[in-house]
Amino acid sequence: MRVLGIETATPVCSVALADSDRVLAEYTLDVGVQHASRVLPMVQRVLEDAGMGVSDLDGVGVSAGPGSFTGLRIGMSSAKGLCLASGLCLLSVPTLEALALRVAVGGMATCSMLDARRGEVYAGVYRLDGKRLACLVPDAVLGMGDLLGRLPRPVLFVGEGAVVYRDRILDVLEGEARFVSGALNRPSAASVALLGIRRLMAGEVADLSRAEPGYLRRSQAEWVREVRAARGIEH
Repeated sequence: MRVLGIETATPVCSVALADSDRVLAEYTLDVGVQHASRVLPMVQRVLEDAGMGVSDLDGVGVSAGPGSFTGLRIGMSSAKGLCLASGLCLLSVPTLEALALRVAVGGMATCSMLDARRGEVYAGVYRLDGKRLACLVPDAVLGMGDLLGRLPRPVLFVGEGAVVYRDRILDVLEGEARFVSGALNRPSAASVALLGIRRLMAGEVADLSRAEPGYLRRSQAEWVREVRAARGIEH
């Protein structure tokens, strides 16, 4: 099975092509939020470099959140457009699960973290069970104190949220915290494509008419409107 993966949940824009358990091609840019103009040309380049066309695919996997509201919408709309135009299956892949797949090792819990701002993180905890990732703590938006109280130990941290809050994590968990380095903290479309294949094999295909990103919380604009409305009522 061949699945194209699209990852736009963070400032990293990534597109990859996987066949069964092999990653055939991946193209990643970490140059800021320019996903709207980048993602489809990247799709074309990955397919051309692999010597394939859209007609050779079985499905399109998309990183479905949590993450940047704008980035998630761009990724989802791009994936839907490809599926609608070509009759392909849409495969919705949780961003944090795909991030965990990059580094998960048997026997140790992996906590994927993205910085959600305002002192919170998007986080989920997974453990590798054979070739499958089992969810130990469901994806949620949490304050660091709440998250750290829920974690199994020892635990491996991955994602830019873990970079931002590394010192606080070490203050609480000390030697029971492990961290990955450098580029491993970046989301990867290869993981999205590989998890997309697993979903396709299991028949877990998203409904094109209903699929939406999993934001986990309101957008900044919605939050500001609510705060302003509350202040207006108070005064």
